[in-house]
Amino acid sequence: MRTYINTLLLSGLSVGALAQAPAPDANTLMNLGQFAEAKQLLNRNAQQSPSMQSLFDAGYGYLRSGQPDSARIWFTKGLSMDEKRTPLNETGVAISYLVENNAANAEPKLAEVLKKSKSKNADILYRIGEAYTGYLTPGNGSIKPVYVKAVNAAKAIDYLNQATERDKKNAAIQLALGDAHYLNKDAGTAVTRYESALELGMNPSRVYQRIGDIYWQGRNLNLAVENYKKAIEANAAYAPAYNQLAELYFLVNRYKEAASYIDQYVRVSHDARQETLLRQAQFHFLANDFQRAVTLIDSNRTALGQNPIVYRIKGWAYSSLKQPDKAIENINTFLEKAPDKAMPDDYKYLGRAYMATDSTSDDSLGAVYLAKAAPFDTTDNLYSDIAKYYYRAKKHPEAVAILDSAAKHGFKADVQDLFRYGMSNYTLGFKRDSSGKLERDTLRFALADSALALAQQGSPEYAPTVLYRAKANYYAYAPEEAVMKGKAKPYFEQFISMIADKEEERNRYKKDLVLAFKYLISYNELVTKDEAARNEWLTKGLALFPENKDLAKIAGPNEADSQ
Repeated sequence: MRTYINTLLLSGLSVGALAQAPAPDANTLMNLGQFAEAKQLLNRNAQQSPSMQSLFDAGYGYLRSGQPDSARIWFTKGLSMDEKRTPLNETGVAISYLVENNAANAEPKLAEVLKKSKSKNADILYRIGEAYTGYLTPGNGSIKPVYVKAVNAAKAIDYLNQATERDKKNAAIQLALGDAHYLNKDAGTAVTRYESALELGMNPSRVYQRIGDIYWQGRNLNLAVENYKKAIEANAAYAPAYNQLAELYFLVNRYKEAASYIDQYVRVSHDARQETLLRQAQFHFLANDFQRAVTLIDSNRTALGQNPIVYRIKGWAYSSLKQPDKAIENINTFLEKAPDKAMPDDYKYLGRAYMATDSTSDDSLGAVYLAKAAPFDTTDNLYSDIAKYYYRAKKHPEAVAILDSAAKHGFKADVQDLFRYGMSNYTLGFKRDSSGKLERDTLRFALADSALALAQQGSPEYAPTVLYRAKANYYAYAPEEAVMKGKAKPYFEQFISMIADKEEERNRYKKDLVLAFKYLISYNELVTKDEAARNEWLTKGLALFPENKDLAKIAGPNEADSQ
């Protein structure tokens, strides 16, 4: 999620170059998916300078945007301006029915325009052939037809080949032929046709982008990137290539590159659509540039309006920025405005924000929210965060249960998880019966030792792990039985060797060290019958803690005097 880079400058571009970037033409706007802007431009041109071509172009803008009914209105307006052998707007009307899959109206009208043009007009043949491609439209990492039901690759290739025979130097026909061959699952020929379009003078940026799209669909991402960059080299203001690069890098989880290219795309294209601005903020969040994500949203509030997603992105970003109060405010606002859009990550960031406040009650609420998100999160082990809270709150049954859940969901416990699991089980090993009498839960102590053993492997120099392995093996039994079994012996010995020479640590663990010495003295006295070893441990203990009454009592008056 991970979400979401200082101000990024355009790679290879100066600010001056951007300021002078020409306004995109209608074709480029349609390639960007900015159909509203493209239609506005085409409509204005048709109204100011009505002609056969301008009226067709206005209808074509609506056709490309998926609005054949509106397209037909403009084509109908242009019927009176059609030339006898060039029924261009009549062709527009016919293909507006074709893309609607309305064969009853489309077929006779197509037959009529072919009759009027004697099937010899390259532009008419091209427009029909292109319609059968369904108008491939690249964007956001895909290249697919606007009208899927209209697609007929074989007919598209047939009409476009006929058009080519009558106009061999028409780059637009070659580009459409590339689309048709792509739809015919012949990417190699598609690229060849695109290259022909380039040779015939087609905008090289557009061609390279199209080739990049084809390689992307074939999962050859390196060649896709290479061609998108060629598109930018050919025209540094060609926005679609920046957009495709941003989406490609997003696809492969290279979020910093994705954020950089979407910044460049927005600057070049001036695309202020809500979905674009939200995408930009999202990419910066994913690139871990959380402040940039917040700044982008705040600076575009007018364009973003009341879209509730802005509160989600800001909330997640503030949670990651360790500004929990702002995170809680924004995420709760999102959940209030769009409860049907709630997702596990909302509860993850909300839970973390509550846990980052200074309030103990908020910690408890944070654990509740994290528990709602944990089963669905495959990236972060939220169970570990919850266990940390329960452990610190001394809610040991809950800590053990949540770490068991983590294991069931496939999360591998880290050293801290193992230590907490061990210590919680150790604590739970001391039970009281109804009368208040102490009962030892040997299973709990065994679980504690097992977990602490794994923790010790990960952090062998951490003395508390060794100490509580010793104590788990000691308190699992009655004192004499514990000594006779000897399970605690190696850990008490190791603990003494780790702590005895460190004054600060020695004072901190004074009671535990005395217990360790007493255990080892008893062990050598009762089990090994090794008097020399027994006396050696006693001597070491008295040297460190000469005023300890228990050790002095073990030594007796004679031994104590000799120390």
